[in-house]
Amino acid sequence: MGNAAGASWNLSQIHTAQRLIPLDKFKMADQEDNDSDFFRTFADVPLNPPEKRDMCARCKRPLSVCLCAHFPSKFLQISTKIHVLQHPREESRLLTTVPLLEACLPPEKLVIRRGRRFFKNDWPDLHKMINKSTTLLLYPGPTAENIKTLEQPPPGEHYDIIVLDGTWRQARDIFNNNSFLCQARQVQLEHDHISEYVIRTQPNSKSLCTIEAIALSLSLLEDNDEIAEVLIRPLRALCKIQLDHGAVVHFNKDHEDEIMLRAQKQERCQNRKMNGEIEAMTDEQKVKSQLDDT
Repeated sequence: MGNAAGASWNLSQIHTAQRLIPLDKFKMADQEDNDSDFFRTFADVPLNPPEKRDMCARCKRPLSVCLCAHFPSKFLQISTKIHVLQHPREESRLLTTVPLLEACLPPEKLVIRRGRRFFKNDWPDLHKMINKSTTLLLYPGPTAENIKTLEQPPPGEHYDIIVLDGTWRQARDIFNNNSFLCQARQVQLEHDHISEYVIRTQPNSKSLCTIEAIALSLSLLEDNDEIAEVLIRPLRALCKIQLDHGAVVHFNKDHEDEIMLRAQKQERCQNRKMNGEIEAMTDEQKVKSQLDDT
């Protein structure tokens, strides 16, 4: 098909035109100039679609909100190996924190596996290491050890730490659907760190996002407090950029529940005060108040 200018059209350009031109423009009448009107209409539509924003090759974000200035100039040197089991839905989220980890840690120290179920036939290496004393599962529970109390691994060995990435519900589903994870040495963080991931709601005041949990764990296992600062710095920058572009601060659910309870308490106090004032009114005042309301 050609247009008035003689340029050729492909299928995607026709679909673009159909989106840009009101439907009534395409209604065919019986006039002799119907065809020429049709092609003149298409001639007004730009042949080339709008250019996409330039993207940063490293952080995969638009250049206007690039995070690379907040990454370390070279990968952090660590002995611990991180194994992230990421829920498929978390991968598609725009604000997931795993890409920040990938920009800070060497590839040989960060392994990302995606899925809901991790079967032995598909992930033999994961199942093979699960019973080792140096394999840790970072997941809270009544039998989980405080990661701060762990001794350094034997000379020549390193810790492998498994981290579940997703919402808390998704992480719980991964844990419950993969019974072999129970064989790992379970550890948890006991901390007073307030999450700086303020653009997503945390379940409670002790909850951390994936990169924060890994940052604090590595600082303890590697005995290096600087690791936490290096890893959390890009997260802090990400949140600031999002807030500057219209995002709102998300409080943890404990905080939201506290605000709701406080509002309910205030409402009850106001109701009691109002009821007390009504009871203190004389019969004459009550009648007058009812007349005023009508």
